[in-house]
Amino acid sequence: MTAPLLTLPLLLLLGQAPEPTPTEAPFQARLSFYAFDEDVDTDGSNTSFHAALEGHTPELASGLRAEATLSFFLATALSQGIALQDFGSNLRLRYRPSSWEAGEGWVVAVHPITTSRLYMGFTYPVTWERTAFPRHSGTESALELRLSRRRWDAFVALKSANVLDELALEASRRYSLLAGGFLDVTPELRLAAKGTVLNRGQVPGAATQGVELHVPVRGASLGALWHRGEPVGNNVDLTLYTGDPTFFERFFQPETYPGGFSASVSLEGSLVSQGLVDPETAPPQGRTQTSGAGAMEARVKQGFWRAHALAYVRTPGFIQVDAPGFPPYQDFPSDTEKRAEVSGTLSSDYHLQDWGLTPGLLVRVTRPASLGNVFVGIPGNTSTAVFQGPNRFTLLPEGVDPKLVVTAKATARWDLETVAGVLAEVSYTHDPNQTTFEDDETGVGEPVLQPANEVGVNVLLQARF
Repeated sequence: MTAPLLTLPLLLLLGQAPEPTPTEAPFQARLSFYAFDEDVDTDGSNTSFHAALEGHTPELASGLRAEATLSFFLATALSQGIALQDFGSNLRLRYRPSSWEAGEGWVVAVHPITTSRLYMGFTYPVTWERTAFPRHSGTESALELRLSRRRWDAFVALKSANVLDELALEASRRYSLLAGGFLDVTPELRLAAKGTVLNRGQVPGAATQGVELHVPVRGASLGALWHRGEPVGNNVDLTLYTGDPTFFERFFQPETYPGGFSASVSLEGSLVSQGLVDPETAPPQGRTQTSGAGAMEARVKQGFWRAHALAYVRTPGFIQVDAPGFPPYQDFPSDTEKRAEVSGTLSSDYHLQDWGLTPGLLVRVTRPASLGNVFVGIPGNTSTAVFQGPNRFTLLPEGVDPKLVVTAKATARWDLETVAGVLAEVSYTHDPNQTTFEDDETGVGEPVLQPANEVGVNVLLQARF
């Protein structure tokens, strides 16, 4: 396995960490400050502080190393002072036989608190199952085993958490199995696949009626990556990647500009089925919901100029797959009108080598996912629900259809040698689907359209030691 391949996005998203070289310091620390405000004209700006520490031992025995990543957020907990939130901390034991090449070997990893580094899908907007059990009590942990060879990689992981059994009124342990890998068909073409099977436990609403219904999940993700030349790094699009636990690690990876032409194109698709409650039967009965998503990403680099393109599609069921259901644990009624989310992004930037500055521009157009004929308020009133993410939606006034959302950004990356970096973006968004609820003359709450224009600011500062 060659060193450039280790920086390719598809390999990073498979969860493999590059093998440390003997010249690396035994400990590396990153401290990041992230401030974001989606609309400067309204309340709701947020700040967070992220701290990460990575360490690896010298050889404990021939070819054997131990590694650890500590990654967490510092957050203010209303009346309880400062709280810690884990962001994918893990421990790894790596073994490489003496006759194997660098980058090859066995890895055993333990994810003791959260499992967001093990997931389905490859590109962040269409990844899923970062949390396998949304109603778990305590931690969700995982054990991962990986084998890497020169042209292929395979892994298997087991997630585990305690989930409440509403009928027995006690917690029972649930398991999620993930497996997959990739194959380098040629030096320029890589194919990847993942699969998962799990049972998220009982449906709470059905259990209160004495009916035992479970939420079984089956899913698969397939991906392909073609690349030529040097790797092309990520663009500055902070809002697309903030849920990714590798976000603070990979955005400041050094970008090389050796001249010449480089390009990569990735294509992926995911299909998932899960058991939910049939909303049209009584007493509650199960029904299988099938949903899917796909994405295509292209990157080009010529000299100091880069361009990125990303297009993806997500069905409403896929957006809610980890919630799961809408309303919770229910399938969509058969008479609702379902429309998938379709989004396209184009961006370009240019690196000013003398200053270490990379300014850029980005444009995104999105047709949001929606669900029509949703009953709201008094019987007979219907509306359209517009989805922005899992359990994040707005209800449009009756008779109003969803409209396109357009976003434009000015972005900048400033690298201060290898010790610090700054990412910043100023965005303008035209979203005519924003609403709030106001009482009408009879005192009944109705959705009312809000101003469509928003100006936002995001800044990320990072220091490395």
